[in-house]
Amino acid sequence: MTTKLAHSYTALKMYETCPKRYYHQRITKEVKDSAGAATVYGERVHKQLEDALKGAAPLPAETVSLQPLCDVLATHVAKGGATLTIEQEYTLNSDLQPTGWFDADAWLRFKLDVLIIRPDAKAIVVDWKTGKRRPDFDQLEMFALATFAFNPEVTAVTSMFVWTKENATDRETYKREHADGMWTKLLTRIHRVEKSLETGNWPAKPSGLCKFCPCKGFCEFAS
Repeated sequence: MTTKLAHSYTALKMYETCPKRYYHQRITKEVKDSAGAATVYGERVHKQLEDALKGAAPLPAETVSLQPLCDVLATHVAKGGATLTIEQEYTLNSDLQPTGWFDADAWLRFKLDVLIIRPDAKAIVVDWKTGKRRPDFDQLEMFALATFAFNPEVTAVTSMFVWTKENATDRETYKREHADGMWTKLLTRIHRVEKSLETGNWPAKPSGLCKFCPCKGFCEFAS
């Protein structure tokens, strides 16, 4: 049976951190991440922010410091005529054409915590980050590419991380005119993963993260 890959920011990051872990977790599926306290916290905070933006419930004490930002985002919709989408899922096939998240040809998936598209053809993407502040602007760039791919009217995207514990942000603005170069960069990363699948070469990449790896028993570096 031929293995078919479906890519995402998280999957690419895992491969680039350690191809061997990627193989055991995403190809053979012999291991998986455990839902620790950080995961539970992240899911809870995402739900609080989702409910606040939808007007379903006010932010509790745990995240109330983010209320001013939620108010600003809501203002774009209430006064600016923008559209707001929570947990937007976008999927492309290998021809970079839209398809469904669970469709057989799903090849590249994106999930946007918050997407706002304004009448002036500019978009805002927000990604809630509940861990330590380590911005990866490649992810912000992928958010912009997904927005351009599915919203042909959008000419510029401001992507931002919101670090919930620090109430801090990192952001970058991307223009559609630069999208071709952005795609070249992303597809080069994807090609490396697919080359490993073609050759069967999934080398271990030892680092300080090995002690947290679920590949104990599959890798001499995991302890």
